[in-house]
Amino acid sequence: MLRAAIVVALLCTCLAGAHAASRDRVDLTLDISEAEAVLAIVDKSAAHQPVTDDDWKRLFTSEPYARLKKREASLRRDFTDEDFKKFVLSDHLVATRSDLHKTLAEWKKADLAAVAERPLAYLPPEAKIRAKVYPVIKPKTNSFVFEAGTDPAIFLYLDPAVPQRQFENTVAHELHHIGLASLAAAYEERIKTLPPEAHKVAQWMGAFGEGMAMLAAAGSPDVSPVADFPQTDQTCWQQETKNADNELDQINQFFLDIIHGDYKNLEAADHEAYTFFGFRGPWYVVGYQMATTIEKQFGRVALVETLKDPRAFVLKYNQAAAIRARGGAKLVMFSPEIFAVVGMKTEVSGAVEPR
Repeated sequence: MLRAAIVVALLCTCLAGAHAASRDRVDLTLDISEAEAVLAIVDKSAAHQPVTDDDWKRLFTSEPYARLKKREASLRRDFTDEDFKKFVLSDHLVATRSDLHKTLAEWKKADLAAVAERPLAYLPPEAKIRAKVYPVIKPKTNSFVFEAGTDPAIFLYLDPAVPQRQFENTVAHELHHIGLASLAAAYEERIKTLPPEAHKVAQWMGAFGEGMAMLAAAGSPDVSPVADFPQTDQTCWQQETKNADNELDQINQFFLDIIHGDYKNLEAADHEAYTFFGFRGPWYVVGYQMATTIEKQFGRVALVETLKDPRAFVLKYNQAAAIRARGGAKLVMFSPEIFAVVGMKTEVSGAVEPR
């Protein structure tokens, strides 16, 4: 009994230490002030009550609104208080206000600390997650991360079609990006002396973080990364994954084209790279396939270790694919030439050229 009590005490101490470590790495704030201010005005409008200057001031001085306006300005998009007033007083918001209230109340129940545990499990110990989460009511239906490297904010379009589980999955995905962003400066320091073309390839290798974030949000390679999403999303993902080998080929060729100077300039290469995002496009699908292949072959600890350096992530995938190839699996791999150019030693035996 004494031994059992000691074991329990040690277990409790370890768990308490783990939670304390998590708290040291996570700082999250849920700010719903913009959504509440919009709904307060919409409720008044629906009840044919006068909307006062104080009502508008509450909205326009809310932190999420101010930062949303700043973000749109940074993209040189038209965004004025007058235009936003027209949006808030639109018939559409009056018609959907009940659903918006219900959705906001549901999202407020999310345990963000628990949600953050998912991406933390797929981040190196050095990574930090500091973010403000803004559920917002706005004209555009997109969600995004803003100022990830300075004052990270996650803007989430308040969508009545999105249940709490999907909301939590999306937050976990974006939190993983923010965790990776906290490592970006150290990575840039490692690659800063590479020639311009090699440097560009090394930078874009970081885009596989989209697929890595999908794995982190799911919590395991044994759980579908779109299990919390509508059936249409699940069907789309299944179709995309069938084309993952071809998409890896495309990205491999993209890297080689940069190295060989086939683009008129590096800005043209960037333009091409952005086409690989899409709606869960190649950066997502291929990145997810690479991450799950590494975890299944080498374990999660080995996978997480590569996230400090996206070049190591790509190389580790090649190593895992080579091992599986010896077992009869046919996985497309990246060209060894790429690793030589970006300054990584190739230690892949039995490697084969991409198809």
